[in-house]
Amino acid sequence: MKKIIFLLLGIALFASCQKEDDNGDLGGNWKLTQIEDFATDSIIDKRMEDRFWAIQLDLIQIGKGKGRFQHVNDSLFVQMIRKTDEPEEYGLYDQENARYGVEHLSRKSMVLRSQFAELTFRKF
Repeated sequence: MKKIIFLLLGIALFASCQKEDDNGDLGGNWKLTQIEDFATDSIIDKRMEDRFWAIQLDLIQIGKGKGRFQHVNDSLFVQMIRKTDEPEEYGLYDQENARYGVEHLSRKSMVLRSQFAELTFRKF
């Protein structure tokens, strides 16, 4: 009887500690492949560089920077808590309160658009 009680208690503790990630296709590691910079009217190829955005729960990591995000309808709001080095290299032109329009999102690719640039990603 004691074994059953301890087993049930262990299962209950394990189940209560898990956090569910409800980000859908947005969650995971994204490799930045292209930046279309509106200020310079240029397209910057990033395929050969390792520039990643990692999204899990309500946290985002962009390069070495960390922050929080909210995905609301067709918008992604990013607020960096620890700023990243060279933010423009990651397509992050505003580290305080960035807003991106989600132009496209699937299991394999994502396109985000801000007032500064359009960013193209592939799931890694």
